[in-house]
Amino acid sequence: MYAKIHGYDYRLVVMPRKDGRFGTWGKVTAIREALRHYKYVVFLDGDAMFLYPNLPMEWLFNYWDITENTLVAMALDPDAPQNRDWNDRTMLNTGFVIAQQSPRTDELFEAWDSCPSETRYPGCSKWSREWPHEQSAFGNHIRYDFNRSEDIRVLSCAEANGCPEVATTGCVGQLIRHYWGDKSVVPAAVGDTILHYFLPQLHEIFYKDRETLVINASERGFV
Repeated sequence: MYAKIHGYDYRLVVMPRKDGRFGTWGKVTAIREALRHYKYVVFLDGDAMFLYPNLPMEWLFNYWDITENTLVAMALDPDAPQNRDWNDRTMLNTGFVIAQQSPRTDELFEAWDSCPSETRYPGCSKWSREWPHEQSAFGNHIRYDFNRSEDIRVLSCAEANGCPEVATTGCVGQLIRHYWGDKSVVPAAVGDTILHYFLPQLHEIFYKDRETLVINASERGFV
């Protein structure tokens, strides 16, 4: 729906699972491949959504200061022990990823996708199956190699991660909702967002056409 509103291309990609890797690793390969065809790729997990369908990505890019030098953008995870890397830095959540095409971006995704092979990053093979998989590979290895000031845009956990159901973590999803805390509420949340977006527009259309739509049968007929 969001892509259709703004005229973006949308793809639901089903990736073959690589031997020995958890399924979420497929997003890394998929984004890298998509970047061969698009200037920008915006990825969302199945339990993530745009809270305001009327806000285009161009507005969000400007708001988050996504520049021509930005490789990827992701939101912080909640500040908790299980979400910290070997250097005690909070990891980034891979449920919402903005990626911009460039040779350096391709290098980043190649390094990320091949991380479990340990040709470049000793110890990365554990993240093939161990939670949080590709997210931990990025947090513990990739971001330390791609560390120019504008390489990785770190987004606020409050704005681009979480949902009201996990508000105590500080991640409330003010712009991007990610329902990792309770995936069962996703259908209702999507329904509410659609209702809040379309209902005012329907009301406006109805109001503008009220002279035609509303018939007082005591004053005129149906024609």
